Amino acid sequence: MSSNSIIRMGSAHMYDNALRNIGSRQSSLVDLNEKLTSGKRVLRASDDPVAAAQAERALTRIERIQVEQRALDAQRNGVAQAESSLGDAVGLVQEIRELVISAGNGAHNSTDRATIANQLQSLRDQLLGVANRKDTSGAPLLSALGSSSTPFSGAAGAFNGLPGQSTGTDATIPGTLDGNAAYMLTPTESLFTALDQAIGDIRNATNSGQAVAAVTIGLTKLDQGLDRLQSVRGYAGELLNQADRITGDQEKRSIQLEADHSRAEDLDLVKGLSDFQSQQVGYEAALKTYSMVQKLSLFNYIS
Repeated sequence: MSSNSIIRMGSAHMYDNALRNIGSRQSSLVDLNEKLTSGKRVLRASDDPVAAAQAERALTRIERIQVEQRALDAQRNGVAQAESSLGDAVGLVQEIRELVISAGNGAHNSTDRATIANQLQSLRDQLLGVANRKDTSGAPLLSALGSSSTPFSGAAGAFNGLPGQSTGTDATIPGTLDGNAAYMLTPTESLFTALDQAIGDIRNATNSGQAVAAVTIGLTKLDQGLDRLQSVRGYAGELLNQADRITGDQEKRSIQLEADHSRAEDLDLVKGLSDFQSQQVGYEAALKTYSMVQKLSLFNYIS
């Protein structure tokens, strides 16, 4: 092989190296610029497979928390509405209690007691409506472990469903309350049954003695009913506090996971700018080298 051939091959190799160096530097600059623009160190799994997997796991857990939180928000809303309805029920029963007490007034005659009985009947019907309230999706607030769309119906106002209270998890609370626990005094007697009995006895009392007897029995049942309503209402308050604690814990977990996600894929902007500037200097040097190679007289000759 002649010396000219060797020189031509060496010069061509320099030329190819210069072009490859420019291409490599340019590709790196584009990649670094893309990362600086997005603020991400890992834009695709090939950038850093381990970090990409860590970021994906963190993101998956964040999304799961968001799903759980949406479910918890719906449950909290249902319990809050149930707690509010129980508060309304307590108010109605207290109003009923005052009327029942007034029925024992010895100055009342049969007509007066009949008027009181009518007022009690109206309040009793309102109470039944409160007990059968539904949430925004149309589900009964006091459905216990399952009930018909109207938990309390019929002349006795008995609970139409499976009594009991469902349990929550680390991320959920029950979405409904036990209507049986709130309104049933004994297995066969509801607060509505007791009210119906008191209303009938007051209406039918022919003298103050009978009226006082009806009031005494009625008040005993009403006080039992109030105790049950307030007990279930207190449980609702505990559930709402539990939901707040769960939300707080989930928020802390989300913050930690966001930090994990950021550490895995976000770019250190100071380092990123430094790398970009270094790469830019290298790219400019490569361009100068290429320019010098192009000016070689032998290259001009080869061309």
